[in-house]
Amino acid sequence: MVESSKAKINFIKLNSQELSTKIALLVSNRARVVFWKISPRYFEGAAASFQVHNKIRLNLDKLQVPVKLISENICLNFTLNGIDYFLRGKVLEQDQEQTHMSIELGEECFRVEKRTRERLIAFPVYNVYVYFKFPKKENPNIIFLNKKEQKNIDFFAEIDNLQKNQLAQLGQDLQLSENEDIVGFRVEDISSNGLSFFANPKENELVLESLENDSFSLILVFEKQVFHLEDASFVYKINYINAQFAGISMLKIGINFKLNMGLKRIIEDVSGITIDLVNYQKEFEEFIKNE
Repeated sequence: MVESSKAKINFIKLNSQELSTKIALLVSNRARVVFWKISPRYFEGAAASFQVHNKIRLNLDKLQVPVKLISENICLNFTLNGIDYFLRGKVLEQDQEQTHMSIELGEECFRVEKRTRERLIAFPVYNVYVYFKFPKKENPNIIFLNKKEQKNIDFFAEIDNLQKNQLAQLGQDLQLSENEDIVGFRVEDISSNGLSFFANPKENELVLESLENDSFSLILVFEKQVFHLEDASFVYKINYINAQFAGISMLKIGINFKLNMGLKRIIEDVSGITIDLVNYQKEFEEFIKNE
């Protein structure tokens, strides 16, 4: 076990077999990979495929990288089952459109052991919902998934008039104009600057996709306390299949937003845990300098 210099986290080295297993799972999930040469300028892509020769070669797609990184050494970070992994690599190929990249991974990969928690698992213990306002459509040909008929799912999308009136009583942010409608999702996990939830493809298409290109605001209700969260953006959308959804294809969606200290305090007060905000990418840079 190797401890980082600031004593907030430990970086624990994986063996080669563990690294191969993690990369295979990463590609199987088409999971998000964050990479950077010098922080805080971070980029990201999706794990598309990998090959194993003397070293592991990881191929990323869905990139938006405005710089050429061929032959550069970079740092990489990915998350599997709530655990963060960090490693180094060298960029071997990058196409002209800069949407695909091939990286030769270093032999050393580290998982993070966190000494304090930075996220609260909200579902099913706490009643935490995130709401999005969107323009009302006249005579819409929309059929939302009837989640009330799914016995093991305690979140919802379609909100009836009674629920809307109840929401409006919680605060001005949840009141609607004549041209607005609202959709809500049960939050799975949350911190003072991020959260995740599940949505079905129709909800994503009709509401969430319109928010993808710009930052936006959203409304959070945590045990009847209302928070207006600013500068929100999507950080991932992952296809998700689980028995609790009765075979229905879902998306797990992650959102980051501007740090909200009021939300941080209520999470700590309600749960009794301390939320520690750590820049793990920067911590890894500092740690790897001493390796």
